[in-house]
Amino acid sequence: MGFYLLILVIAFALVVFSITVYTRRVADSALTDQFRAAESITNGRFPEKWLKQINRRLAIQRLLPFQKFKASETGQSLRKINRLIQFFEKSPFFENAEARDLLLSQLKETRQRWSAMTWEQIESEYRNEQLESARGD
Repeated sequence: MGFYLLILVIAFALVVFSITVYTRRVADSALTDQFRAAESITNGRFPEKWLKQINRRLAIQRLLPFQKFKASETGQSLRKINRLIQFFEKSPFFENAEARDLLLSQLKETRQRWSAMTWEQIESEYRNEQLESARGD
């Protein structure tokens, strides 16, 4: 009986440990994605991961035309940058208030610029930046 209890406790500990490791990795990945997106935007680029997500969503919308809700491409990018701004407004990961304010002002300027652009213009800007960086290498 004691042996089975020991096996049960060990199995439970392994499950708890696995869940903890998984949760930590997911949280780290989410934080890393936020900072990579902010870095891309402040360097004048559209975040590549966002581009893939939006294009994937567009492809699904084209395949499933009967969906009730269809978000525009520009609307999706604005929603993403709004979430990023909200994240950094509350984020404790800044050395000082000036660093936070600088990043937030850059993100808000980009949001305003994107709101006046079509998806094709935003995507084209990203593609041009990608071509220029490939030529520079």
